Amino acid sequence: MPEHKMERHYPKVAELRPRTEGDLPEEGQRHLYLARTVMAEAAEAEVARRVPENPRLVSSTHGDIGRMLLAVPSYAVTDVDGRPNPLAAAYRDLLAKLGSEVDMEVITHESVESEVRGWFDGGRQGGVHVMTVADHLHFSVWAEDGYAIVQDGGAGAPAFVEPFSFPRYADALIADIVSNHTDMGHTQAPLYFQGGNLLIGDDFFLIGADYPANSLSYVYQAIIPAPGESPPATVRRLYSEYLDTSRVLHYVGSTVPVPAQAIRPIVVDGTEWREIVHFGNQAGTVQPLFHIDMFITLAGRGADGRYRLLVGDPRTAAQILDVPLWPGAMQEVFDNIALHLEAVGFDVHRNPLPLTHVDDAADRLRTWYFATANNALTQIGSDGTKRVWLPTYGHGAWDQLARTDEANREVWQSLGFEVTMLGDFHPFAENLGAVHCIKKYLDRTAG
Repeated sequence: MPEHKMERHYPKVAELRPRTEGDLPEEGQRHLYLARTVMAEAAEAEVARRVPENPRLVSSTHGDIGRMLLAVPSYAVTDVDGRPNPLAAAYRDLLAKLGSEVDMEVITHESVESEVRGWFDGGRQGGVHVMTVADHLHFSVWAEDGYAIVQDGGAGAPAFVEPFSFPRYADALIADIVSNHTDMGHTQAPLYFQGGNLLIGDDFFLIGADYPANSLSYVYQAIIPAPGESPPATVRRLYSEYLDTSRVLHYVGSTVPVPAQAIRPIVVDGTEWREIVHFGNQAGTVQPLFHIDMFITLAGRGADGRYRLLVGDPRTAAQILDVPLWPGAMQEVFDNIALHLEAVGFDVHRNPLPLTHVDDAADRLRTWYFATANNALTQIGSDGTKRVWLPTYGHGAWDQLARTDEANREVWQSLGFEVTMLGDFHPFAENLGAVHCIKKYLDRTAG
């Protein structure tokens, strides 16, 4: 691995933590799950009454983006050591390029309400609804993950569907806050999922396979199978009943081993350091990169009618950058997932997925992460127009990644998409997220 240092050109936001870090460890999740199982008996009738009869997930790609949620904590707004906040810069750039017609629901802290409202001053066609919470409420920027969004039969007001537990900070309260201030309803499913591990196409939806495996632990406790039904069949059926009754469900995972996150010693400029490799991978996972929205993007149907998926490819990125394939790139894992998706009928395209690192000299720590363009916003509009908003990484010490930024632009253009290049997403990517992770689609017009 290269020994030259890659140091931030932006101030580090200490409060911004990896998407995985706020989650409870496995034993803590089990304790929370058992407590909720006890409480669920009293609330069973109420929960059942609020489940949409024919839920249909709001698509990740299809239809014009009509309404979007952002969660903007104070740490994403205020200056950092007297320097402009890099997270705020990314939000403002996104809002400027997204289009003024999108209605925005925004949760933020009371102390930064005026600054956040200022992001929306002038020239907007869509509505803006800013909801404030007390500064002591610790929520994250990762607005995508704590819930799914459904409409009953694909029409009417959207509603949150929350998993049986979501133990990351106070993010589990966001659905309650938004539904209390808007027309949105919310309910809960006796299943485990996170929004970033769901991708919703036209007649199908994808779930990263780690979470159905977690849901199996609920069987015979919160979940009772139908007579003669196996636990895996029960879990699959319930994902459809609670999330989407009209689309076909496909699980996504690797059948070759996925390496777990590790910390190991290295030498940088003659000094002993440590490096984090396979960042975010839990032991026993079948998914690289934590969530499938980090390495898969939906791109609509081609002329042959097959649905096109972009699956990240580190080898292509290394070739573009004229470097050897990174030892920690998990190439065989991404290839394996791509082959499985092809086998079930998808038209799989590969796009550059560079592996890079950031160095903290004070801690003598190097962290490897993927500069993902797959974690993008996509729109196949009701009039057939196709747009994509791509995060970029060719900035500061990473200026060479402008080559993979451009290559990703070309991939999307070859598929007929109008491409908008967004600003610098390194601060998010080094924490296991990018633009798809910091928003939630709440509504789309038919597409």
